[in-house]
Amino acid sequence: RSQQGTLLRNSVGWVVMPKWICFYSVCMLASMAAGLSQPARSPFLPTQPQSIVRQAAAAISRAFTEDGFNKQTIRLPLSESMYGDKEEGFVADRAVGWQGGPQETYRFLSPLSSDLLRQVETTEQTGGLPPRIKEQVLLDFDGSALLTAESPAGPLGDVQALLQPNTDDYYLDTVSSIEEQFSDTADKPKRLFLLVNPAWRDRSSWGFFGGAKAQKLILDRYETTYALDQFVVRGKKVSLLKAWPEDWCVFLTPLDSNHDAKLLKTFPDRPSYAQMDELVKAC
Repeated sequence: RSQQGTLLRNSVGWVVMPKWICFYSVCMLASMAAGLSQPARSPFLPTQPQSIVRQAAAAISRAFTEDGFNKQTIRLPLSESMYGDKEEGFVADRAVGWQGGPQETYRFLSPLSSDLLRQVETTEQTGGLPPRIKEQVLLDFDGSALLTAESPAGPLGDVQALLQPNTDDYYLDTVSSIEEQFSDTADKPKRLFLLVNPAWRDRSSWGFFGGAKAQKLILDRYETTYALDQFVVRGKKVSLLKAWPEDWCVFLTPLDSNHDAKLLKTFPDRPSYAQMDELVKAC
């Protein structure tokens, strides 16, 4: 060490490193170390259909390409799509938790899901071209349909999405058939298959006799990789977000305020309504 700086040895010999460079280097290392110890940035809560689709597509793609989940459950909110253009968003806010019957919601879910499939990435070999979307209506009175995204990279990059299946045995049979013929065909690479906005919530949705079968065929095998559910709790708007691989996040936005949503808490598993009620009560 000298008065001008610090002696360092390189391939030629000993050199004097100026003090200001040494000080700068130490500060940079300290800053990097501090950054590593800081908590992760709060999850982003999207508010518009376009941003919801982008976030959902990214979560679905990560779960499939990085973690191998080829069977996924997706829940997209429809209140903003259906009522967001009404005066001052009044109807949209008060439509939270009720979005109409299946035929009505299908009219909004179908284009939203088509946009989603165009942004989901199953392979990098697309040449920048979007997939072609095909739609097959299944049961009109149920508002159900099967969407197929045909990848420009070939059939192995295709994606299928079953919209608004309910607890009828018809849909359990349909899911099994799609798995056999598309997503989990024997001796072929697995392809991505999505259940979008299914009518069930848990095993109790099927009743006493159908619960065991549904648990085995659906609930234990289809990972929820993206969900954005909305509720009104104690007069306040609560959003429950799951975006793979993050935990479930509970956000609060007062109905009569334009302030940004506030992250209340995260949960490793989907929280119950009672848990969310306690969070809002404590605010």
